[in-house]
Amino acid sequence: MNFDDPQNLILRSLSEGVRTAVMAAAEPVHFNLRERACEPNSDCKYVDFIESGVMSLLTVMDDGTLVELATIGREGMLGVSVALGVSSIAELVICQVEASAWRVPVAVFQRLLSEHQELVAICGHFGMALFENVSINTGCNRLHPVEKRCARWMLLTHDRCDSDSFTLTQEFLATMLGVSRTSVNFAAGLLLKARVISYTRGKVTVLDRDKLEVISCACYKGMNACYKKIMGFEPTNSVALAS
Repeated sequence: MNFDDPQNLILRSLSEGVRTAVMAAAEPVHFNLRERACEPNSDCKYVDFIESGVMSLLTVMDDGTLVELATIGREGMLGVSVALGVSSIAELVICQVEASAWRVPVAVFQRLLSEHQELVAICGHFGMALFENVSINTGCNRLHPVEKRCARWMLLTHDRCDSDSFTLTQEFLATMLGVSRTSVNFAAGLLLKARVISYTRGKVTVLDRDKLEVISCACYKGMNACYKKIMGFEPTNSVALAS
């Protein structure tokens, strides 16, 4: 992680003076695979600007079932509710792909918000983009075939990674999509047969990105379009858009 050149797209979108003020208060942190970064209904102690990897925002049902609402990578942050005047969120956040972030204590971040209206504005924009993505994801999970949802999920994860390969178990993917493992086995089998991915020892490798986009439902492009419209960039694995 480079203090002088953060890869988080929110930080890169800030003017130099505001970015310098935020970075002066930040320290690097690391999230291990499956680490719980935020517990449901607990007060936020930190705001984390994701630098690499992928975090999952999940709702926890009464029976303990987890369903993914959104993924967050270097296009986003954890703790956006703080910028909106809310100290906690009802959802669980776990690390989906090993991640790093720039962390700012909540009290310090609140001071920065009071000093920099630009920071308030961009956090509000991200909060709106995240809300729209949760809305699209909810409709997608309700209406679209599991193989298209599986392709969408892999594309979103691939966008936020620095590699064509990432760790993924079928059990975890079933949890993220809110379906049975049998359904995931079927969907993954179709992608393997089409030779758009390979799967070995819990690791997925994207072999044909273009074909994966064809298989995915339109929700994938819709999600990226939301970020482009609201934030001015897409959550891809390139930082060029925010340069």
